[in-house]
Amino acid sequence: MEEKQKSGKGILLTIGWLTVALLMLNLMPPVFLFIPIALGVVLKRDYQGGSALIIMGSISGIVGWLLGMFVINNIL
Repeated sequence: MEEKQKSGKGILLTIGWLTVALLMLNLMPPVFLFIPIALGVVLKRDYQGGSALIIMGSISGIVGWLLGMFVINNIL
């Protein structure tokens, strides 16, 4: 009987895209920008994917940071 090999790809994708969403909504500080980038690198190396996670993680971190600055400057 062959044992099915477990893959962590699903959990890495879930955590990575959740982090991208939280960065875009400015619910996480841009200090945590490394999380989706690091997960994307792991996915790219191990599972031949993850480029979109790296790109969207970078974009969402920068846009979320700029959006937060814009809102704070207009409110105060």
